[in-house]
Amino acid sequence: MKPTYPIMELDAPSETVIPMQSLLVAPFAALTPAELISHFRQRDVDNYFPLSAGKAKHIASAAPILDNQFTLNNETHRLDDKFDWLHNPSPDLEWLILLHKFYYSRDLALAYDCSGDERYADKWVALVGSWIEQVPDGFVNSQVTGRRLQQWLLAYHYFVPGRHCSAITAEFLLALLGSIQSQAVFLSRNLTPQGNHRTIELYAIFAVALVFPELSQSAELLAFAQQELMANLRDDFLADGVQKELSTDYHHTVLKNFLRVRELADLNELTLPEAFDAIIRKALEFSIHAHKPDGWLPAINDGDINSYLSLLRKAQRYYPSNALSYVLSQGEQGMPPTQRSRLFADSGYCILRSDWAERPYVDNRYLFFDCGGLGFGSHGHYDLLSFEVAAYGRSLIVDPGRYTYHEHDCDGVNWRHAFKGTAAHNTIMVDGKDQMAYQCHEPVGPQPRAAVVSFESNQGFDFVHGRALSPQYEVEHQRSIFFAEAEYWIISDLLLAADAHRYEQFFHLGPEAQGQTELQEQGIRAPNLLIAQARRAEIETSLKPGWVSREYGVKQPAPVLSCSQECTGSGWFQTVLYPFKGDAPALRVAALSVTSLGQSVPATQALALSIRIQSETTTYHDCFFVAHQPGPSQHHFADVICRAQLVFIRRDAEGGILSVRAYAAEWLEIGGRKLLDSIGKPVCLNYAQGQLKIDAIDGSVPA
Repeated sequence: MKPTYPIMELDAPSETVIPMQSLLVAPFAALTPAELISHFRQRDVDNYFPLSAGKAKHIASAAPILDNQFTLNNETHRLDDKFDWLHNPSPDLEWLILLHKFYYSRDLALAYDCSGDERYADKWVALVGSWIEQVPDGFVNSQVTGRRLQQWLLAYHYFVPGRHCSAITAEFLLALLGSIQSQAVFLSRNLTPQGNHRTIELYAIFAVALVFPELSQSAELLAFAQQELMANLRDDFLADGVQKELSTDYHHTVLKNFLRVRELADLNELTLPEAFDAIIRKALEFSIHAHKPDGWLPAINDGDINSYLSLLRKAQRYYPSNALSYVLSQGEQGMPPTQRSRLFADSGYCILRSDWAERPYVDNRYLFFDCGGLGFGSHGHYDLLSFEVAAYGRSLIVDPGRYTYHEHDCDGVNWRHAFKGTAAHNTIMVDGKDQMAYQCHEPVGPQPRAAVVSFESNQGFDFVHGRALSPQYEVEHQRSIFFAEAEYWIISDLLLAADAHRYEQFFHLGPEAQGQTELQEQGIRAPNLLIAQARRAEIETSLKPGWVSREYGVKQPAPVLSCSQECTGSGWFQTVLYPFKGDAPALRVAALSVTSLGQSVPATQALALSIRIQSETTTYHDCFFVAHQPGPSQHHFADVICRAQLVFIRRDAEGGILSVRAYAAEWLEIGGRKLLDSIGKPVCLNYAQGQLKIDAIDGSVPA
């Protein structure tokens, strides 16, 4: 078995009791043990977070722990009364890591708060005491120490201040304080070099120093933590506000710890630099846009499928904004963000969505496009140019999550690879290869690269064009996404190559689509979603079994649409994703021939589609054109002549033009009628409801 993290080489735990004179500062070092425990029981606790009250659910969660039964990462083991902390009963190292993080402290503490039953305190004291006796500082790695200190501080506040808990003796309190200080000092000398682990560790040092000013090392630890937290904050977030590991889940883990720093600083009347707040506000902007209309967050790269709205509510106390209020209230309060769709250029993340003001709020259409690299560290998946789609309160095309960090393959499958690999994402696999050679942990060797080529968010449409290159094959993948009338998406994929290759395109549906998805002539019909392509004999379409993991260690079956082709050289796909509410419309997609100067234009240069959408009340005839390589060429398709990167035209059932959208356009004729003549000056054109609007563009990717 390969462990998820390298286990540090450490000395055995010391059995020497730290003298009070070296553990505490004056005048506390001169107190007797009885006086000391009285001090900690009676002192004010206004320098720590407000405590929530225990509930019956915490008693239910804590009851198995009394019997040494631990359920961690959805895997349960019952340990002996005198179990060995260094022995792992699970084949997954993550289980042992969670045992040492002490998250179950919270259930024991809140169960005690709710019931007053001393058994919960006795158990916490027994677990902490045996851990101190058996385990050296830093076991497994530093971030585990950081997590454990956070949990011990929380439990301490339920068992000691304002309590007369018989399990908390003066001898135990001294051992606890000695271990807490020792672990905090260890952290200060063994910090993880970068990333979310370092943030967790620094926050733990900061919290220990503030909560226990009586400790002899607290003043030094506080000065150290303040300086390093600010440096780490600057290093941890990219200029666009996205955490550099490029995981939506870990972005919020880091944000949560920095928000705790802000709250503790306020409680202790510490002033933080203005730059601290400026970076946090940018991180919150990403969170505002990244949350789906239903409040959930896509699991991009490692992480579970979570909602962090509760974290945003806490953030609102310190960083109030109209946009935060709007998202938290689902549009009932505040004001919508100033941008409907948003590109986060440094991370390569792009979110396309319909009008924030739409009602009901959860009906908004939403697409998250991952046009970034693997990110710093080990949490990146091989998912360049993948995306997620949500609409009408449901996640329709999803990232399957992480499932596990463990490579144990007792059932013949390396599930870490299965969820991390390219085939587990909504992108294109070339020749059955991942976008880079698989590694369970941090990537080794050349990495795949991605970039946003162009982005435009305008009246009636959004358009983003990305490019990805892999060291595994000599194929350039270009993907453009056009969001038409804030209603549906057109995905254009171009695979540029000189040699023969097999290209396979994946669309991963949610578990709710299992058994509810029908393969049709042009694609599939799933709950609230149609996926269609123009008929092409060379494309093989099939539904395959897949998996989605919403939380660690749990996976659910979910269908996957696969579209594959074998090409001698370049290949292409063009796909319509049409979300719907209620009854599904009839959707027909057909390819349109494109010519230039009387010659047929290859698909690698430009593509055009006819899209017919017919519901019980409305019929639309849409026409879409995209040029993969913008330039001076003039193209002709259907009754349209254009010089543009893209053109979208919507007609009604009688052929009347309802809207026209064009980007990087210099010339446009429809049915012999000239709408635009701007040779040499690319513009963005919008025509709707009889109004024509033309805006200059500079072709740059906005920050």
